Amino acid sequence: MEPHVPSSSPLAAEELTAYIGPRAERYRPRFERFTRTGTTRFEFSWNWPAALAGMWWYLYRKMYGWALADFALSVLLGWTLFVPILWGVARAVTGDYLYFRQADRKIREARPISSAGGAPAADAAHLARLAAEGGVHAWVPWVAIGAVFLVLALAALFFGLAWNAIPPLRELWPDPPGRWT
Repeated sequence: MEPHVPSSSPLAAEELTAYIGPRAERYRPRFERFTRTGTTRFEFSWNWPAALAGMWWYLYRKMYGWALADFALSVLLGWTLFVPILWGVARAVTGDYLYFRQADRKIREARPISSAGGAPAADAAHLARLAAEGGVHAWVPWVAIGAVFLVLALAALFFGLAWNAIPPLRELWPDPPGRWT
């Protein structure tokens, strides 16, 4: 991947904290690793939430394009045994970098024009705009939990209907012999 030379001054800690929102102390050191040489470069990192939650993590962090791409690739690749594992590893390794690239772009776009060439303005209005633009969607974990319960309920309903509708299924798992039969 080609290194990206930042167009203006580096991101200020206040800007990153305002944009990231919760868990900013976790992401700031990781983001600094991507720019420690003076240019933006990919470096390996590991993000457990991105690995395990996938599309939901992208939605939580307001990365809508990546959430859509994750969902589309998950559907297109299918769910064999190794695809979810490999796709989870790919998300875990690249999640922090993709989030950094989005934060970098959004923060630079949100900067006032007067600070484009020099030091960033850390005024309250700028930081409030970054907090509104970035941050997280607090509703995503609840929707994800609801979606999991809905899928489990639909699977149980489908299996129950198939169990009664298809007689050979009942023959595959006969009732075990009991002590009182």
